[in-house]
Amino acid sequence: MTQNPCVHHEDNVGEHTCRLCGKNHCIECIHLGSRICYSCIYKGIIIIMVIMVIFSYVAWYGLL
Repeated sequence: MTQNPCVHHEDNVGEHTCRLCGKNHCIECIHLGSRICYSCIYKGIIIIMVIMVIFSYVAWYGLL
């Protein structure tokens, strides 16, 4: 049985699978509580920040 390597660390075994992207990650690359990789967490934070900025401009300038 061959195990897939981690996406970011080729020498580590990808023991865990991210719930969002479905890629294999080692213990260093995934948040075990949510089973979401740190790459997806950062992408989610960026998306939330962009939405917050857009809504703040809409609220500030009354474009809505």
